[in-house]
Amino acid sequence: MGPVRNTRSARKRRRTKRMLIAFSAMLVVASLFAGLYYWSLQNAVDSAFQSFTGHYLDIMNNLNSSKTRTAMSSELVGKPNFTDLFQWMYSRMTFGQDPAGWLEDPVDILNDGKGICEQFSIVYVSACLALGYQSRLVVAVNSSTWVFIHVWTEDYFNGSWVHVDPSDKVWNNPLRYLQWDWGKYIGSDVRIYAFEVGNYSEVTATYK
Repeated sequence: MGPVRNTRSARKRRRTKRMLIAFSAMLVVASLFAGLYYWSLQNAVDSAFQSFTGHYLDIMNNLNSSKTRTAMSSELVGKPNFTDLFQWMYSRMTFGQDPAGWLEDPVDILNDGKGICEQFSIVYVSACLALGYQSRLVVAVNSSTWVFIHVWTEDYFNGSWVHVDPSDKVWNNPLRYLQWDWGKYIGSDVRIYAFEVGNYSEVTATYK
């Protein structure tokens, strides 16, 4: 019986070894697929982020171009200050979405006469730049989809950047969004970026 038991034990060991090898191979394959999935997911996120930042950098480049500055200068009378521009904008625009789509050139927006937060902010920043003020676009964005949630601006005033929400005519109240439905996600699912000509920076901490 001894040789029979030894043969059975040897077969059992071989089966166990084959199962361990097969299991190890499955783990390697699963790890490879998981790595590829994570890589493709990260690639998609990076691509969406680059598209988001590139889009608003392009808008800022247009707002700062000599052509747009000259065109916006002809729309302004005198040299209104940062908050005087609220009244000027609301004399030219009403809050409402164009069913044909959102315009992103300030002169086109003024000619259309309506817009949402993004259009009001574009016109405001463009007017500030035309007047020689420092102003930039600020965008709250869903960090999983990189789709904007709300757009406002900041003005460089007395040595620092000051929060301005042109669509609501609000000056220097950066924590107001904490009361909005998406505000509780600022710093986690919601990130906030400021866009100047040629560069951008994350300013989430200012708004939480």
